[in-house]
Amino acid sequence: MKIWCALLLCCLPVLSWAGPLRCEIDTGGALPFAPFTRENPIAVDENTPDYSVVLALDYAQFLPNMRLSCTSDGQEFDPPANFDGTISLSLSAVNDNALDWAGEAQTTNNGIKMKMYIKAVSLSEETPPSSYPSAKMAIGKRLGVEYPIINGKDDSTLVQFGAQYNAGKTLYKYDNKYNFAIESMRVELIKFGWVDYRSEAVIPPGAHLTFSVDGMAGTATVDVPLGSGVFMAAPSCSLDNKHQTVDLGGINKSSSGTFPKEGPLTRFGMDFTCSSYTNNVEFTFSDPSSVISGRDTLPAVSEQNGQKLKGLEVGIYDNEGKTVRMGVKQNIGIGQKGKNTAFFQAAIVQTAPEITDMDDKIFTGNFTAKANVTITYY
Repeated sequence: MKIWCALLLCCLPVLSWAGPLRCEIDTGGALPFAPFTRENPIAVDENTPDYSVVLALDYAQFLPNMRLSCTSDGQEFDPPANFDGTISLSLSAVNDNALDWAGEAQTTNNGIKMKMYIKAVSLSEETPPSSYPSAKMAIGKRLGVEYPIINGKDDSTLVQFGAQYNAGKTLYKYDNKYNFAIESMRVELIKFGWVDYRSEAVIPPGAHLTFSVDGMAGTATVDVPLGSGVFMAAPSCSLDNKHQTVDLGGINKSSSGTFPKEGPLTRFGMDFTCSSYTNNVEFTFSDPSSVISGRDTLPAVSEQNGQKLKGLEVGIYDNEGKTVRMGVKQNIGIGQKGKNTAFFQAAIVQTAPEITDMDDKIFTGNFTAKANVTITYY
C-alpha cells in the first residue's frame, strides 16, 4: 500500500499540471455556421457525386481572425520537467470527436463530412528582453501558407510561443501583449455518401473546435464555438420567366474584311428562384433545331417565312465575354435562397460577306434566333 500511494502522489501532478498559464483564442464572436438555419438550409441533391463540396466557407466567411494568445497574468511559474521554453496550440477535436485518417470530421449526417484548412496570417513582431522569441513559425511551416488539416496536431501546429525567463532560467512567464498570433481557417462540407434529409442540423448545437496547449504537461484545452446550424434540404431551382426575349438591335452588313464579325454585345439577365442555398447552379443553352452540341452560335431565321439564313448567326457569351458553347453547361456558382439573376450577353454575328436566304436571295428584314435554356443545380 505504501508503494502504491507514493506512485500516485508522484504521477498526479504531472498529469494535471497547468500552473498559472492560460491560453485563449478570440474569434471576435464569429459564428460561421449560424446563418444556415432551418429557414435558410443548403441544398444537397442525392445525385450529387460523392466527394463534391456542397458548402464552402472561405477564410473571410469561416474564421478570418483567430487571435491565439497565452498569458500567465504576470506570474512566474516553475515549469514541469522537459519544458523547453515554448508552447503551441493544435487542433485536437471537432465537436469532441477526433478527425479520421483522411482529415474529415464527422457530422450528424453520415453523408456529410467536414474538411478544414488553416494558415497563419501574422505574428507578434516584438520580443521583450530575457525571452525566447515571443511568436515564431513552427519548424516546416510558413507564414501565409495554407495547410489542410489531416493530422490535427501536426497540421494545425503553426506557431510557437516563447516564454520570458529569469536569470537562471528557472522561472518563466507568458504575456498576451507579446505571445500572440493571428490565424485563419476555412471549411468545406463534402458529400460522402447517401444523404439523410432529417430535420436536425448537420452541425449540432454547441458545435466547436477544441485546441490543446502543447509543450506543457497537462491537458489544458481551448474551445472555439462555431454556432449551431447548417440544415440541409433537397434543392429546387427554377427559371422565373419561361419565355424571355432579348432585343439585339440591328446590324450594318459588311461585304469585306475578315469573317466572322461580331456586333455589339447586349447584356441580359435570367432570373431564377431557389428553394434553398444551392452550391452549384448551371445554365445550358442549346439550339432547338439541332441535336448537335458544341456549336458556338445559334442559327438566324427569317421572321417573315421562318427560313434559316446564310451568313448570319447569333452568339451567346458569359458575363466576361467568353463564348458560351451550345449544349455545354455553364457553372455560375452558388444560388442563394430566393431570387437570383444570372447574367449573359448576346451579339449578332455576320459569318459571310453576303446574307441570303436558303434560295441564295439577298436577305433584308427582321430575323430571330432561339435557344432552349436548361437550369441544373446540386
